[in-house]
Amino acid sequence: MMKRTGIHKPTIEDAVEISGIETLHPGGFELTKRTAEIAGLKPGLRVLDVSSGRGTQAIFYAQNYGVHVTGIDISPQMIQSATQAAGQAGMADQVSFRAGDSQALPFNEDTFDVVINECAVGIPDDSQQVLNEMVRVVKPGGAVVIHESIWKKELTTAEKEELAERYGTTPLELQEWSGMLKTAGVVNITAEHEEWSKPEKFWKVRKDRDVAHHSKLLTLPERLITLKRIMQLRGIKGVFKAMENEKIFYQAVLDGKIGYSLYKGVKRSWKR
Repeated sequence: MMKRTGIHKPTIEDAVEISGIETLHPGGFELTKRTAEIAGLKPGLRVLDVSSGRGTQAIFYAQNYGVHVTGIDISPQMIQSATQAAGQAGMADQVSFRAGDSQALPFNEDTFDVVINECAVGIPDDSQQVLNEMVRVVKPGGAVVIHESIWKKELTTAEKEELAERYGTTPLELQEWSGMLKTAGVVNITAEHEEWSKPEKFWKVRKDRDVAHHSKLLTLPERLITLKRIMQLRGIKGVFKAMENEKIFYQAVLDGKIGYSLYKGVKRSWKR
């Protein structure tokens, strides 16, 4: 699996974080609901949300399915924001957050009933290790659910490397993710990708409103604020790079080069 070198920073993922505006993963809450459905969430289950960000999905799962959720994220700022959000939602008794690395989860083996990672397996350098850790901490027979970017068309290695560098996460072939889940110790793997690979799923990601076109993902004031922040962090070259990345990335989505897939499997109940 390729390791990104950061030659096209600030990436799409960087720009989203710099903006300070919460956007959801491709597919939005529709995909989060489907994730909960195939994970079999029900009252009383212990769920780990890996790379939980601002806590939106973790809180949603607790509110709507009665589960107890632990969220983990490498960013202390995200943990602070998520903890505050859980308190404001009145869910502090069901949802908690702690800082940690998805490649070295600070939990014992066989701890959780369900482990979920929404759109963040491909961001760290070692995606296989992220999956290995998810499987390690879920109970035998427990569900492991991820959704991630995939390559939808046959591309050269150079094309894949460039798009991954601009995106800030590394898509894989549909079967590559399945193979990595199998390597981690997951069986009975299912995948859904046609619905979630529709181009509009990549920009219908706002909590507060529907987005008709990728150019409308940020309002004009939001865009100006984001570009100002990028300017402060990376100068005028960073601004032009962010705009270039955005144009190339969304064109790749519209051309059907990049898609999105939901995967679910269960941890083997035996060890070799």
